[in-house]
Amino acid sequence: MSATARRSLLALLVPLFALVVWLQVQMDPMRKRYQPGKVTNIEIGTQFVAATLIGLKEVVAGLLWVRADEFFHSGNYAAVIPIVRIVTWLDPHQIDVYDTGAWHLSYNFTDSQERSDRRYIPPAQALYREGIANNPDIYDLYFAQGWMNFHKVLDFKKAIEAFTEANKRPAVDPSTGKKRMRPQFVGHTLAHAYRKDGQIDRAIEQWRQNIKDNERYVRESRDPGEQVMVDVARNNLNQLLREKEERSRLKPVKNVHFDAQWQFLGPRKFRVFGTLDLPTGARVRLVLRDKNFKEQQFQKFSWDIDTNQTILIDDLYVKDGRFSRTIDIERDVSIYPLKAEEYVMTFTFNPLTAPDFVQDVVGFKGEGLADQKYLVVRNGVRMLEKSFIIKRNQLL
Repeated sequence: MSATARRSLLALLVPLFALVVWLQVQMDPMRKRYQPGKVTNIEIGTQFVAATLIGLKEVVAGLLWVRADEFFHSGNYAAVIPIVRIVTWLDPHQIDVYDTGAWHLSYNFTDSQERSDRRYIPPAQALYREGIANNPDIYDLYFAQGWMNFHKVLDFKKAIEAFTEANKRPAVDPSTGKKRMRPQFVGHTLAHAYRKDGQIDRAIEQWRQNIKDNERYVRESRDPGEQVMVDVARNNLNQLLREKEERSRLKPVKNVHFDAQWQFLGPRKFRVFGTLDLPTGARVRLVLRDKNFKEQQFQKFSWDIDTNQTILIDDLYVKDGRFSRTIDIERDVSIYPLKAEEYVMTFTFNPLTAPDFVQDVVGFKGEGLADQKYLVVRNGVRMLEKSFIIKRNQLL
């Protein structure tokens, strides 16, 4: 190698080495966040290191995401979230990684009876907020955030906020990078969220707008097959108009004889049961939480949750006017540590989350609901609620 070539190579290597040193300094303080508790060996191969050294961050991100998929399908969930963090740091425009990571946090960390660990909802929300901040001009992550609030959290007002933002933005063709019309299901889901929140007139208005938007979609796509979405929107509009008319006649005369109890069966094991005179298929929501429980707030994404908190949420199926379930959390000490001295156990029937055939009886917002003991009105919604204060020693 000539002296000139050596000097040129040295001039190239010096800034690369400086960059590697700088990156290491930035990453070392975050090591505990990537690997809390114990180290997970994710066996990053030489191809990742080589690609990083030559500046191909997106290549590294893609290869790491392939490895994360392998971990997921092998059931090694603990290794997935650190990789999500690294991939989104390397390539903040990987919207699928943000979405999958947040979904993974909110759905896949479960107890022995398949109930989600609700303490991971705030980190999932924070990950969505970060993804939206890095990808603010397309609909995808707004919609995904809205769906989590709609389906998992059952916070329909927050879902409406996110779906509204999604419905203002286009999609992007992944093969060309060009903007295109967002899918019609975005506007449809916004209408469903309005309905779930009891905002029936807004839902009707949104269905009418969906019909117009879907007709424009047919014209611009020049695909007659898209006419089916116009028909879907029309059918939903007509059904909602019928429901509004029929349920407007409901009066608060339906005494459903709601009651709920719990029974200690052994350490970390108890039975919940009660009555609710509504059609089979109605649900009563059970929440057991620390008396002073406060949901964690994350300004930035982190999965470092407060492991001392306890919150359990379950939905109890009503059959022939009764509900009953045994709750056994003996194998789930890490999810339900029961470290507080007092707990609140709450049973709630909320008509907003009830199936259509139950709303036919009680109305969209409980207009037909009556109860002599446990009726409460919250934000204009008539619901049923009964709570107990429980000492720690009563559960152990």
